[in-house]
Amino acid sequence: MSSSKKSPRTNIGRNESMLKAKTKKDSVSPEDNILSNKTSSNLDDALDDYTKANAAITAATVAESKAMAAAIPQRKLLTDMVGHIFSAINHNISFGSIPRSARAFYGLDVNNNRTPAYNTDVKLLKIVTDIIKGDKDRTDAGGMVITSPTIIQFAAVNTIARPIIIALSNTKTNLAKAKSDLRDLNSNTDDVLLHVSTEVEMEYSKLEASAKRAMCREWGVRYISIGTLSDVTGKCTDSETGLPLENVVIKIAGSGKKVVTDIAGDYVDSTTMYDDLELAATHPLYIIAEKAFTKENGVNVVVDIKMVKK
Repeated sequence: MSSSKKSPRTNIGRNESMLKAKTKKDSVSPEDNILSNKTSSNLDDALDDYTKANAAITAATVAESKAMAAAIPQRKLLTDMVGHIFSAINHNISFGSIPRSARAFYGLDVNNNRTPAYNTDVKLLKIVTDIIKGDKDRTDAGGMVITSPTIIQFAAVNTIARPIIIALSNTKTNLAKAKSDLRDLNSNTDDVLLHVSTEVEMEYSKLEASAKRAMCREWGVRYISIGTLSDVTGKCTDSETGLPLENVVIKIAGSGKKVVTDIAGDYVDSTTMYDDLELAATHPLYIIAEKAFTKENGVNVVVDIKMVKK
């Protein structure tokens, strides 16, 4: 059986290691602090930056969730209105009330009745703009007024829905930036943690291996050991509904394999790794969930995961 020091590979692992090191540092007197002054200062700054970055992600995630809740019904209403307008145009063309060439006013192909895809917010808002402008140009040229819905009704829905949908887009941009800002901190964070672990291991270098690891762990140093095969199991659920999530991909950091949750949200990953482990859970509809946990050699452990919708 072998053990080796491992730097954290997940954001939550980095945060926990820094927090543990700072908590230990602050719990001892200055003369008993085994970290150098420079490393101590860098640790404080790095943890402060990381905490702020994580808080920004949390705030941006909440804002996006609220914006999404507001945008969903408005998006559906606007999408339905676009469909009604296109149906009205094609209906009037089929009855000869509007010439087929009038489709060009809306940026539509005059040779068929097909409509362009508007399955994203950007495409939806562009088509809405094209419809409003195109209908004005068509009627200004002498074309008949479309009813059921009227362009006035259509524009009224757009007036309400557009700023709400744009607000959602802005929150998505803010969340992406917050996540990018956190990733930008990882290089410096990893360097700080490397200095912490190097200085701590040097302090306890004369101890027997297991005693050394025990003392170093108090300072946030992480170890992965290889031993007897055993299972990491758990259930993935939706954080709001509590319902099980199928097809969530689970990967233990440092492992060469992935496992997937079943219809009941359960997963089983057999591994020989133990001590300070981390895993990541991913699903297309959910924010990546990370867990840092401790596992004993040859002992099964349960790690349940609650996932937050994007």
